[in-house]
Amino acid sequence: MRSSILFFVVVSAFVVSFAALLIFGFEGGFGGRGPGAAMGVPRSFWLILFVVPLVVAISVLGYVLVFPELGGEKPVEKPSSMPAVEKGESALDAVLRVLNDDEKKVIETLVAEGGTMLQKDIRWKTGLSRVKTHRILFRLAKRGVVSAEKYYNTNKITLADWLMKKEALA
Repeated sequence: MRSSILFFVVVSAFVVSFAALLIFGFEGGFGGRGPGAAMGVPRSFWLILFVVPLVVAISVLGYVLVFPELGGEKPVEKPSSMPAVEKGESALDAVLRVLNDDEKKVIETLVAEGGTMLQKDIRWKTGLSRVKTHRILFRLAKRGVVSAEKYYNTNKITLADWLMKKEALA
């Protein structure tokens, strides 16, 4: 759909530009006053009518060359929320494989405490700053590894069920 619209815009712009170039050329071009000026249409109008569609056409072609995915419809692949688990590996091990050091420290602390802790306790046990702990937990919650619920003046952090269930089975 988009590619047909872009094609139409480019062709239309080239046609208008070519027509304006022909009229501009017959009207005397850059020198002298042509018969079009006597009709009330200045030559500069035809020049502008030539240049603007040409710039639009070139811009659209450049856009299509820079972003070629507009040419064809590609199937959208939905990324998996859980990392691939290799044979004999628990889901926890698979998650720990893809996390950075600070995130691993937080997850390991949560696992050691049974899967649920207060955010302020995670901060003290890991030795991370308050802001860093918050940012790490926010990233983990966004990925679905932990969930947070408000608990007085802090948050109650819980390890995801799918992670705890797989860990219990392994």
